[in-house]
Amino acid sequence: MKLDIDRTELGRSELPISGTLTLDMGEDRPDEAAISGTLVVDNLENRLIVNGDLKASGRVDCARCLEEFTFAWDVPVEVMVLRNLDSDEGEGDSLVLHQNRGEVDLRAPLTECVVLAYPITAVCREDCKGLCPQCGVDRNKQSCDCAQEDYDPRWAGLDALD
Repeated sequence: MKLDIDRTELGRSELPISGTLTLDMGEDRPDEAAISGTLVVDNLENRLIVNGDLKASGRVDCARCLEEFTFAWDVPVEVMVLRNLDSDEGEGDSLVLHQNRGEVDLRAPLTECVVLAYPITAVCREDCKGLCPQCGVDRNKQSCDCAQEDYDPRWAGLDALD
C-alpha cells in the first residue's frame, strides 16, 4: 500500500488498494480488516490528493446476539501528500503527510480512515432479535416464555410528577 510520488504522472490517475490492516481498536472491534477498492490520485505537482471510497471487512461479534460474523463497512478516504517538508498547508479534514521524495506508505493513514469509519455498533443483520434479557436465549434461534415487561423502572421518578 505504497504510493510512489516520483513516478505518479501529473494529473489524475488511479491507485488500486487491497490488503489487510491491523486495527488495535480494542474489545468488541475487529483486530484486523481486509480492505479493497480503487483510490483516485490527483498529482498537482507540489502535492498529491488521494481520495475515494474503500470497502473494509472484519470478524466481529454482533452487538445484539453475540454471534461472530464478517462485518463490512464503507471507508471514505481523503489524504493529502505534500512534497515540501516545510509547508504547513492543510485542507479541512484531510490527513496530511509530508514527503520530500520517494514512496509514501499509506498503511497508517488508511488504518486511521478505517478506524474512523467503523460504526458505533455492528449487528449481524438489521432484524437481529438479540438475546433475551431475562434468560439469555438467542431470540433468532428460539423463543422463550419470559414475560416482556413494557415498563422501565428507571422512569419511576417521572411517574410521581403527575
